[in-house]
Amino acid sequence: MKLNRRVSKIIRSMGALALFYLPMPTPAAEPSSDEASKSVLSDRQIEQALQQPKTRSFAPRGLTRRDTADAGQSVNLNIPFEHNSSALRPQASAQLTQLQAALNSTSLRMDRFVVAGHTDAKGSPEYNKRLSLRRAEAVKHYLVAKGIDTNRLDTVGFGSERLLESDRPGDPSNRRVEIRDLGPAAH
Repeated sequence: MKLNRRVSKIIRSMGALALFYLPMPTPAAEPSSDEASKSVLSDRQIEQALQQPKTRSFAPRGLTRRDTADAGQSVNLNIPFEHNSSALRPQASAQLTQLQAALNSTSLRMDRFVVAGHTDAKGSPEYNKRLSLRRAEAVKHYLVAKGIDTNRLDTVGFGSERLLESDRPGDPSNRRVEIRDLGPAAH
């Protein structure tokens, strides 16, 4: 009987120790600041993505540039917003500061841009389209407040029409802001 109690006590002690050494689960709702800083593109990375590719003496006769959301170079940015809102989260300023610097760079400061909002496929298409437009306008408002000429920025909301991951419509990477270079601004 004494042996059974002793074995039982040892087993309980080992169980308590095992629980002590198990890793504790952490909530996955928000990325850590290290993860968020890794997803921030630098002003130079944005500038390079938006620059027109260099071609060797190619003169497209009879072709004209279309100033649409489909023309030009683009970059997708992960800009955090509040849930179901167009309110920018405080950590959005890190990426938006880099975007502002890129748009003010020597190679891009004369160009016009489209700020396009995108959502995942959760929710109704009408709601997502309105939300994506409000988010694009929030980015434009931020940039204009930081000195970017409002006439250089157009906004559009695509909602879930142009998914980045079409095979995974609910994937968070579909929620993004795309910046597209439309070329030189008219003076």
